[in-house]
Amino acid sequence: MVYMKIRIREVADISVIDVEGAIDIDASEFVETIGWLLKNHKIKILCNFESVEMVDYSGLSILAIAYKNVINHGGMMRFCNVGLHVKELFRLVQMEKVFQSYNSEEEAVESFNEHLLEMEQLQLRRKFKRLETNMEVRFRLQKPESGNGHIYSGKILNISGAGLFIYARYIFPVRTRLYLELFIPKELGPLEMEGMVIWVSDKNLQPHCHPGMGVEFVHVDTQQQKNLLEFIEKNVTNRSEA
Repeated sequence: MVYMKIRIREVADISVIDVEGAIDIDASEFVETIGWLLKNHKIKILCNFESVEMVDYSGLSILAIAYKNVINHGGMMRFCNVGLHVKELFRLVQMEKVFQSYNSEEEAVESFNEHLLEMEQLQLRRKFKRLETNMEVRFRLQKPESGNGHIYSGKILNISGAGLFIYARYIFPVRTRLYLELFIPKELGPLEMEGMVIWVSDKNLQPHCHPGMGVEFVHVDTQQQKNLLEFIEKNVTNRSEA
């Protein structure tokens, strides 16, 4: 089992938290550390994730709680050296629009003194293959071949090879298994995939995509995944060229 370790150091008037290990359901110390800093009037907080090995959906909730606490105290919270797997998770649940991440500690420290231009943030996000869209999706709680179960509908706000974010009237708790039908262009036909809810949007942190849920693909058919990746690649490329 990988445990989380925390070390605090000061860079000018910024409290840098070096996090090591896993951020999961047992990472309550992270919230406690943030609370202690705020209590001591430390409101500029930088989380260094260089040694973070894993963040799961429970860890995302812990990060969101800590972030809300900082904002409620009028503070600023940034992230640096975030691994690709964690960035992908942030994007999947639409939290990259909330958490400000930087490639290095130097860039993050500088960001506390001057606001990052929106274009720079956009370019940072475009380094990764994710398609923002408004495609239709249908989902149910039972396998389609069972012939049972209500069919729900919603819109896909973004999609990647790892999963998608669904904006819908009806959403389900974390760990709920969903059977998805994605309505991408007619030449490919609807794609049927299985997914698991790993994140439910927070109304205060993500009003732009609430109610919504991040879904990670599981048990994906190889050909269907290939079709999806080709579709994403084609459309991301076309949009960037435009």
